[in-house]
This record gives sequence, structure tokens and C-alpha cells, in this order.
Amino acid sequence: MAMNKLVGAAVRRPGWADLPRDLLESVLGRLPVPDRLRFPGVCTAWQSADAASATARFRAAQPPWLMLPLIPTARWLSRRGGGGGDGRFLEARFLSLSDGRAYAIPQPAPPVSERLCVGSSDGWLVTADAASELHLLNPLTGAQVQLPSVTTLPFVDASRDADGRVASYDLRCCFGDGDNDGDEVLVPPESFAPDRLRYELYEKAILVAPPRRQTTPPGSWGGYAVLLICQPLYRLAIARAGDTKWTLLDMPSRCWVDAVRAASAPAADGHQAVYTLDSVGRVEAWDMDVTAAGTTPPPPREIAPPCCCSGRACSMSIPCSKYLVELSPGHLLQVHRLRDKAHARSKWEPRQERVEYTTVKAELFEWNAAGGGHGEWARVDGAGAGILAGRALFLGKSASLCVPADCCPEVKGNCVYFTDDGPWSHERCHEVVPDVGVLDLADGSYKVPRGAVRDLLWKWPPPVWVFPSCTN
Repeated sequence: MAMNKLVGAAVRRPGWADLPRDLLESVLGRLPVPDRLRFPGVCTAWQSADAASATARFRAAQPPWLMLPLIPTARWLSRRGGGGGDGRFLEARFLSLSDGRAYAIPQPAPPVSERLCVGSSDGWLVTADAASELHLLNPLTGAQVQLPSVTTLPFVDASRDADGRVASYDLRCCFGDGDNDGDEVLVPPESFAPDRLRYELYEKAILVAPPRRQTTPPGSWGGYAVLLICQPLYRLAIARAGDTKWTLLDMPSRCWVDAVRAASAPAADGHQAVYTLDSVGRVEAWDMDVTAAGTTPPPPREIAPPCCCSGRACSMSIPCSKYLVELSPGHLLQVHRLRDKAHARSKWEPRQERVEYTTVKAELFEWNAAGGGHGEWARVDGAGAGILAGRALFLGKSASLCVPADCCPEVKGNCVYFTDDGPWSHERCHEVVPDVGVLDLADGSYKVPRGAVRDLLWKWPPPVWVFPSCTN
């Protein structure tokens, strides 16, 4: 009997657990996100390989996920320890475009039901909590980084109660007066509850550089930089690893609406190029040092002049949002999103703060550079094998991104994938159906992404595209 056991052990064939570690890590980098999440559950050897390669990036292009609104009647409401059954959600739900399924993923405190997402890039979300404070959050790994306090912005003041908790915020506005030698005209501050300031203050956050795990001190994060478009007057502010406050970058007269990190790799000295887009379609380039905490970047240089919309878009009769996308290094594209009231043909219409809007059209403008520093914006047609043939755009509060349509079967070329990006208010985010859909530039159709129809009947938190990353 003992001899039979010895013989059986000697002829045991290698199994999945015996695959070489370097091969497992190579496979890990090529798996889609759902399979990557299941990988460590196969066996202890695979769990060990997953932990060892936690800092490895995906080698294959990952299709974006859609962060879904929460379902108030969900069974997984506050089911984990610390929830207390008080109506707070401890798991976020994401729709995978590759398989059309929704995945619930546990999240760290504060509860996801108290977060408003104002930015998304490189697998990280920029979220504002119930006190309007900003955090970087990787929803797949649970990693989190606290950003400088909102009170370090020079136009935000906090009033605190006897226990030191924020009772309210005051948001101060100032406008330059050209008739008084640059003097500022002050407007009486407006007061907001701690959880309401975030709707009025934050427009969009862009990740200039993603966080990197540091060895000293253990568990710390470094190397990151966040560019914030904020009110009043759509100003720019930046915070980097090591910063204790936000640094303003521009004069109040500029109204910025979008920004993208240049596709070119950052310089060895930590400098990263960033393109910013203002409300009239002008583009400027910034040279930002992501390692120099507390410093102000040099003034930007103009890349492209203002871009004129169509007559309808430029009129006040229809809302128009502008986005900037870099199709390839230096190849810029502006997208003007036109929206109309969903109840425009109805005799009855809700109050203004509860009006539903839907995307009706998108206008594309390509930057054609010319010699001598001159160039022009040219309107391009999305029909047929146009500029987006074989590619798709993902736009909203997330980083404005162009991805190859073959990154997954469900991503269709010559389409623009939109999420709602405001203007937001507490009422709109909780009571108005978000404007989320896929605009086919070939036929002008606008449809809800497959698998999201029922989920988008709910409102909070507003959906956002997430570009998943298991980088830890």
C-alpha cells in the first residue's frame, strides 16, 4: 500500500499550480478585468502570482467600464461590517462593456453612496465625499489617496461647530474689473452645506500622473498630480504628491472646460505636457512638473485659436459641452456635444432644475497645423470611414479618451460614448435621469449602452466611465 502511494506520487503530472511564475504574470497582464479578479481564486499558487504582480499594468487594451447608479432596494446594501443597515452602500457597481454584465466590488470608507465622482483616469477615480473633500480611489484594488483639503483653495472658507466639524462652507467669487486697473470686484459669498459645495465647486478633475506605491514610508503613495477645473469662473488648480494645498494656475478671466494629458511620455525630469481647452475652443499647452510640490508651472503657450461652433450650437437655445481629445501625439480633436430638452415637444415641462436633457448631435473639429505656427480648426464629418473609423471616443467626467474599437467586441467604431457631466446640482443628481448613451456618428442614433437600460432608471451617483487598472 505504501509502495503504491510512492509510485503514484512519483508519476503525478504537473497541474495548473505548477506553471512557471513568469508565465502566470504574463497571462495576468493579458486578462480582461473580470478574469483578472477571478484569477487568485483558482489556487494558492495563482493567488501568490497575483499578489507578486500587483503593480503590473495590463498589457492588453482594456475596454472602459461604466460606473452605475446605486439601486436603493439592492440586497447588498450595507451588508458588510460597519454598514449598520443605515442605507449606506459599501459596494460600487460597474458595467463591463466586454460581456454586458454588472459587477459589484467592495469599496473602502467613506461609503460609495456618499461619493460624487468628478474625474476618472488610469483606473483611478477622483471622488468628493459628503464633506466635499477629494480622494483618489482605485475601485478595483481599494487603494485610496487623500488630496489637499478644499479649504486650501483661496476662495473657500469653512465654518466649524464646537466639535471642530465643518458646519458650512462659504464660496467667494471675484471678477476682474478692467476699468479699475485690474482691481477685483468682490461678490458676497454664498453659503453651502458641507455636502452641497461639491456640486457647485468641482467641474472636472484630470489625472496628470497616476499614483505610484512608495517603499518609504511603507504604504505611502507618490508621483501623482491632479489638475482640477473648479468654480468660480472655471479656474485651474493643481495638487501633487507632497502638497498640503491646492495651487492656482491662472487668472480668473479664463473659463476652462476640459484638459487632457499629452500622449507623449513624460520627460525624465518629471515634466508632463497637458493641453487645456477653454469655453471658446482655444487650446493651450502647459509644461507641468509633477515632482515639484508647491510650485507654479510656467505660463502656457497657445496651441490653437478659438474654434467656432455651428450657428445652432453657439446660440443660447441649446446647451453645448466641449471636449478635447488627442487622437495621436499632437493630433487634436474637439468634440462639441449638443443637447436638447427631452420634453421639448411636450406641453408640460418640469421645473428648470429637473429638466431632462438628451444628446442630439456631436460636431467634430480637427486641428490642422501649418508651417510658421499657424493652423485652423476644420469641421470633419463622422459619416462613413471618417476620422473615427475603427476608433471610439469616451467622454464625460472621465478623461477624454480615444480607444481602438477592437479593444472589445462591444465597442463600436465611429461612435462617441457619453456620460452626463452637468451642470450638476443636488436636485439633478438625485432626481433627474442622467444623459448616458452611445452616439453613432454614421446614422445619428443615440442609444443606452447594452446592459445598462434598467440601471440608468436610477440616478445616484451619476454614471462615469472607468478605465480599469489592477495596479496597486
